[in-house]
Amino acid sequence: MVINDFIRKQSVEQPDTIALVYNDLRLTYRQYDEAADRAAQGLLDLGVKRGDRVGIYVPNWPEFLYTYLGTVKIGAVAVPVSWRFTSNEVKFTLQDSEISTLVMAPAFYDMDMAANLEAVKDDLPLLQHIVIVADSSPREWMILYNEFAKDPTPSLTETLAAVEPEDTALFIYTSGTTGAPKATMLTHRNIIAYTRSEIAATNFTGDDSIFLDIPLNHVGASVMGVISCIVAGARLVMVDMFDPEDSLRIIQEERITVMGQVPAQYALQLLHPNAEKYDLSSVKKAIVSSQPCPTDLLNRVRERLGIYPTNAYGLTEATGAFTFTRPGDGVERLTGTVGVPIDAVEVAIVDRENNRLFSGEVGEIIVRGDTVMKGYYNRPEQNARAIDKHGWLHTGDMGSLDDDGYLTISGRKKEMYIRGGENVYPPEVEEAIAKHPNVFMNAVVGRPDPIMGEVGRAYVIPVPGTSLEPQDIIDFLQDRLANYKIPVDVIIRDSLPTTPLGKVKKLDLYDEVAREFGAKS
Repeated sequence: MVINDFIRKQSVEQPDTIALVYNDLRLTYRQYDEAADRAAQGLLDLGVKRGDRVGIYVPNWPEFLYTYLGTVKIGAVAVPVSWRFTSNEVKFTLQDSEISTLVMAPAFYDMDMAANLEAVKDDLPLLQHIVIVADSSPREWMILYNEFAKDPTPSLTETLAAVEPEDTALFIYTSGTTGAPKATMLTHRNIIAYTRSEIAATNFTGDDSIFLDIPLNHVGASVMGVISCIVAGARLVMVDMFDPEDSLRIIQEERITVMGQVPAQYALQLLHPNAEKYDLSSVKKAIVSSQPCPTDLLNRVRERLGIYPTNAYGLTEATGAFTFTRPGDGVERLTGTVGVPIDAVEVAIVDRENNRLFSGEVGEIIVRGDTVMKGYYNRPEQNARAIDKHGWLHTGDMGSLDDDGYLTISGRKKEMYIRGGENVYPPEVEEAIAKHPNVFMNAVVGRPDPIMGEVGRAYVIPVPGTSLEPQDIIDFLQDRLANYKIPVDVIIRDSLPTTPLGKVKKLDLYDEVAREFGAKS
């Protein structure tokens, strides 16, 4: 099966059911399918063929979804491009993925996207067609989206029938928090296997309303959100930008049942001074991605929503989160683990020589199954390092499995630092710091030390309206962590560098340390 089979299925079986909500727009599954078909025909008319890459330089707007689904319908590859990118980042992405057709927005918030593209257009000889989502074209070399999207012809039907499960459907660029961005190639088979397993693990159904407030250039949105909704026949409620209070209003008005966010988003919502004004009782599943739910946040979610959150862990290269905690898991599981693997994968822990480790032993997390990417585009050497000859994807993350198959994250293999011969895993330290009632967000990195080799440094943002001193954190940790794990430095900040998903950009902090100590980052 391919992705279009599920779009068609919902269009036929529940044509009048609402599929997409965006501001005042409400599309049924029939209308959603028709809009995607019109984008697909437009791409065919521009000469886009199976396997060609189509760039989507659009924020979370409906036209992004139409273009995305239209692209995968014809066997081409959708390549989301973040609207936040600078002109050089846009240039890199379009060059690296060899894009010939680009659908784009003229601007969004304070970003002049048309100017960004114009600044680098002459350096993109492969780029032949530029479609603009606007009422009028700001540049003569752009095609208006409404003129581009066409009613389907018999050529579309023939093209749809030729798409295969092993065809690449989506390039998602890794976030860059761990190195230079690379295009992860995800196939129709990857995405379908993933979404079916995600649905089984989270128990969401066609009766659910899923809230999407993370950027569509991330796998958590484009696969875990958009395609999972289609496969389940659920309703997708999308916003173009995360705003804490506005999201609370939408949850109330649209009776949202499923949310998937990073801890920082939940914290901003639940700590908002107007949070109590909103009725959030419709929410039945609150998925926390990227890390175990901090204890304080777990308690806030439980108190405000009346449910325990669901922890999830994964990565783009595995098509999304591949472990989830289960309904009924208690506080110990939720604060200490990221759950058990989904049905589509197997997970193991290995040492440096790739020997399997026993329950409770810390090593590198590896994963194998139908959700593991085809590879990185045009990166043969990195593919060989990432996926071994037995098909295991090496995540670069450290962790352990318990006797019941629950995964605990210890840190990134490259992020771990060694203080005086003792391994220190920053997530463990971050979790301990997060328990301080006045800590809003924190990040821990290693830094050089002439005696110990490396020691810890914590960057801490206080909860708004409170104050913190570095010694407060060090004192707080005395009875919570072994002495060698307690950071030597505590830096109090108003903000930290983050990705659009709210994950701290550790590389920026390592660069800061390198500049300060003259060390190589």
